[in-house]
Amino acid sequence: MSQPKAIRRSWLIVPADHEDVVAYAEPHCADVTVLDLEYTVAPKNKDRARAGVSEQIAKLAATDREVFVRVDCATRWADVRAAVSRGLTGIVLPSPDDASDITELDAFITALEKERGIELGTTEIVLLLESAKSFWNADALGRASARVSGLGVGRIDLSMMLGTVPQNEFRLYRFLMTRTLVAARMLGKQPLGALWRPGSRGGVATIADTLRAAREARLLGFSGCVCAAPEQVAPVNTGFG
Repeated sequence: MSQPKAIRRSWLIVPADHEDVVAYAEPHCADVTVLDLEYTVAPKNKDRARAGVSEQIAKLAATDREVFVRVDCATRWADVRAAVSRGLTGIVLPSPDDASDITELDAFITALEKERGIELGTTEIVLLLESAKSFWNADALGRASARVSGLGVGRIDLSMMLGTVPQNEFRLYRFLMTRTLVAARMLGKQPLGALWRPGSRGGVATIADTLRAAREARLLGFSGCVCAAPEQVAPVNTGFG
């Protein structure tokens, strides 16, 4: 599978159960729209979100923007089965640990592409590394499938696993970003991440904080990152320029 040539600076997370995903995403002009079946969907709404995700993909694809679906690692098989459809660019998989996780997912996607008349090999996989094991295995994970087009840096699960305190985790984070960057560049994958600072990450980051995080990540060698809020899209696009 050839690597994508599209510009992918901003990856906007949109809850898959949002009542109007186009109205939520379109005004902000993110390079990539990521329909989320993980953190932003309440557990009681997961089944409904999964049932409607192919329709949401079609709506967003009609706006000529790339559409990914972030699956929940715990329910990834059901999530991927619901997501693989015409208009989908790829799957965002958080917390992969072993290369076998990726090869099994590749085979499952291939079966769904055959079943649904989608050109084989066109559904990409982007990996968000969020555990000690995933960072240790970054090279093997990136090599596990030709579908893998990006490696990104996650935080929440990693911080809880390693037991770092709020300030010290940022020292560790720079090291893990570097490890991800080296693996991604070596393998020809897109490196995704932003250099967030204490008190200014995720959905609470201000526009100024987001711009700084994106600019500093670009200096490290990254070329895009996930946006937890629509207001972060513009500063991310500017920061990764």
